[in-house]
Amino acid sequence: MLLSYLGDALWVVALAIMFGASRQAWSRTQPGERLKLPIGEVGRGLALWALPGSAFAFSLWLAMQAREQEGDLAVIVFGVRATAASLLALLHLRWLNAALRGR
Repeated sequence: MLLSYLGDALWVVALAIMFGASRQAWSRTQPGERLKLPIGEVGRGLALWALPGSAFAFSLWLAMQAREQEGDLAVIVFGVRATAASLLALLHLRWLNAALRGR
């Protein structure tokens, strides 16, 4: 159970970073502005909020999985949660960097 709570804490930190960075980027961009990303040019809302929103949904699914596991599987799920939280936060920061530089 402790690993479940620790995984939750890691996700809270990662999501706080992601949503905080998106909020700051939102204030730096103009309404209706299109941002250039590695996947193409997309609208401001999609560019800034799609990844944090998807990561939040993914974190909820992982949290449900973590509460159902015991023993070795609980440790494996914790490792997946810890790795996914940090990698998605880094991906989002790189995504925002590319979007704001390409304006």
